[in-house]
Amino acid sequence: MTRPPAASDAPFSDSDSASFRRSFERWRTAFTQLAVPATSPLRCDQQQPTWDQGTIMQEMKPDTEKSDAERKRDAADCKRCEKWRDELARDSPIVRFMLKHVSLLPPPPGSTMPSPEHSQTPHLPIPITCAPCPPTMAGGYSSEMGILLCQNRFMSRRHMEDALTHELVHAWDERRFKPKGAWGEDLRAHACTEIRAENLSGDCRFNREFTRRNWHFTKQQQACVRRRATLSVAANPNCKSKEEAERVVNEVFESCWPDTRPFDEIY
Repeated sequence: MTRPPAASDAPFSDSDSASFRRSFERWRTAFTQLAVPATSPLRCDQQQPTWDQGTIMQEMKPDTEKSDAERKRDAADCKRCEKWRDELARDSPIVRFMLKHVSLLPPPPGSTMPSPEHSQTPHLPIPITCAPCPPTMAGGYSSEMGILLCQNRFMSRRHMEDALTHELVHAWDERRFKPKGAWGEDLRAHACTEIRAENLSGDCRFNREFTRRNWHFTKQQQACVRRRATLSVAANPNCKSKEEAERVVNEVFESCWPDTRPFDEIY
């Protein structure tokens, strides 16, 4: 007796292979997760993940020491950040592209990051949280908590778009590549993902560098990527000095700079 097709088998014919069906279901799941509602709920009034446990975040003033005006400003910054985040997830081609490709890869082995349905952003394939940060950063990525957007550090929605894309490249790299040891301990892997994130995100476009008063007549993109990747690696607690960061970035630059995955190329 022939078994009638299940509901999930409906799009397939008898000649479709099992691998094709699995690939199809992964793509369908990815696109379903990216169907962000036009008005997703803002979650600024809920308890934020403990990003402040990090060394850098400890520079921030505790909430108990903030004035009423500072707390009101934090709430306004958070609502703007979450509004822009959801608009970018819905409307930005590069953010949608990266969210889709992150969702198509399984979490790394042993990952403790909450699944979308158990995170503060169930409408996104990875937790993306808004929180106040010190002036030294605009965003961050954690294997345990997902992506951090620094709600008080964005000059515009375009600035957030670049920062979010940067962190999504890190999220994709962690799912796609296997470093020697844990992420952060392998400085070469750290340098490579920073080079790729700086190169692919828009962090180093000419007008952004112009506002930083860093520009070159030739190879401006390469100079920016190398400089910013070095700064990020130097901030790694496992890196002994800026000289070591420069050496590691130089060692992997020629192999990591041309790697534009998951993009076919950059413009």
